[in-house]
Amino acid sequence: MNAPLWFSNLLFWSAQIAVLVLAAGLLVRLFRISEPRVLLVIWRVMLLAGLLLPWVQPWHRQPDLRAASTFLDIPVQRSLPGPHPVSHWYLPSLLIVAQILGAVILLGIAFRFVILVLGLLKLRRLRQRSLPIPADSKAVAILEQARASLGARAEFRLSTETESPVMFGFASPVIFLPEKFLYLDEGFQSAIACHELLHTLRHDWIHHLIEETLRSALWFHPAMLWLIARLRLAREQVVDLEVIRLTQARKTYLKALLEFTAVRAAAIPAPPFLIERQFAERVALMLKEIRMSHTRLIASLAAMTCTFAFAVVGTVSVFPLKAAPLPSARNETTQDAQPGASNAIVDASTIWTDKVKEGSMPLQVRGKGTLIRNSGSANMVARISIPEALASGVQPGQGAYFTSRGPAIKGHVSRIESSASDGTRSVEITPDSALPEGLTPDSAIDGTINVGELNHVLYVGRPANASANSQGPLLKIINNGTEAVRVNVKFGRASVSYIQVLEGLQPADTVILSDMSAWDRFDLVQIKH
Repeated sequence: MNAPLWFSNLLFWSAQIAVLVLAAGLLVRLFRISEPRVLLVIWRVMLLAGLLLPWVQPWHRQPDLRAASTFLDIPVQRSLPGPHPVSHWYLPSLLIVAQILGAVILLGIAFRFVILVLGLLKLRRLRQRSLPIPADSKAVAILEQARASLGARAEFRLSTETESPVMFGFASPVIFLPEKFLYLDEGFQSAIACHELLHTLRHDWIHHLIEETLRSALWFHPAMLWLIARLRLAREQVVDLEVIRLTQARKTYLKALLEFTAVRAAAIPAPPFLIERQFAERVALMLKEIRMSHTRLIASLAAMTCTFAFAVVGTVSVFPLKAAPLPSARNETTQDAQPGASNAIVDASTIWTDKVKEGSMPLQVRGKGTLIRNSGSANMVARISIPEALASGVQPGQGAYFTSRGPAIKGHVSRIESSASDGTRSVEITPDSALPEGLTPDSAIDGTINVGELNHVLYVGRPANASANSQGPLLKIINNGTEAVRVNVKFGRASVSYIQVLEGLQPADTVILSDMSAWDRFDLVQIKH
């Protein structure tokens, strides 16, 4: 899959979160955990775990394939510039899709954050336009009594722009009450005041604001949105049960909730008294007795923790995050092209080298594709796509091989598509022997076709950044492998893994093939063994 690394990691992280949230939801249902305080802790731990996953799991470092070839019988695919590049043409649409989705996600995040900021500004305007509770209202005594009994210091204010009680603020919390609050039954007023004051004591607006920020940043992830919704429901259920415990008026509190079932929540980042979609679950919990012994609860949580740990390990293994490859020759330790250094020292274990050979240089064409079922047969063949410009040299019967996460499988060209599509042409390679176990149709493969050879020429493994019919510097190893000196080399024809040498080198010369651009200002490089 030729997907950008960021896009691949975003997909895999999203898959990790989706699997873990699904596992947590199933485990909660399996163990019949309905205590809202426990659920609140579970959902918060899940949310924190999802956010920390990229930081606590090991990232798989991808190999640097630009110069990883040892230039034996099986060359390694590289992305070198040249007259016939083959690194990105085979699946251009995936890159475009990733770019489009990335742009949509970023625009969505920006839009949601704009909405969040506008909501905060609206809260500020609501506070400025709100009015104090009339001194002659009977509600004043009820509100003061609720405030004194709970030890809360929130300010109650009337707002003509809200239809439901709303609490916001941290240092100086404010509770907006709709105008109809003044005309409700005194029991309703007491229950509502108790509910909102409990939110202020628990600093729930801060939690709500953090969740709104996460919802804005992760708007594209259904599992995270579901998790935040469950967290908010559990928080409201905790407050519901506490209100009933303090007021000992379950029926009155339920009726107070019913007063606001048809009210539409305001578009502001603050928790309303009631969200209609939560009503059924909140009422159901208040009407039933929650009975779960401490022993059963501890056993259930222990079993959930173990199961969830296995789920984390398995999910991270199936959907690993990947780090960018380290540059091929930039891991050296001392004086590695440091400003002002008089020489450069390169660790021999970090470079790839090859000897100049004289003889027949193989000409090869490489492409990517998949295994398919051979028509009219149960056997499989490899179908690869190659650039149309390179297809002219491909003929039926030519030797070839392909790999799929394993050793090379030898075969021969059996079919060439007569016409090109999107600048590429399909070629089928039939294996000369039985395929190894584990390969199935649609398995991704890399195929290489031997289209000919150049006889009686000097050639060497293709260096990083070397292209056909070009001229440039190479580092030639001298003094029994302890140093490398810069020489100018003229190249001729190039193949997948080899390039013809026209001038500048002699047979048996050893040159460095790795990317040595970090040492461009040095004519002599020391090699540390």
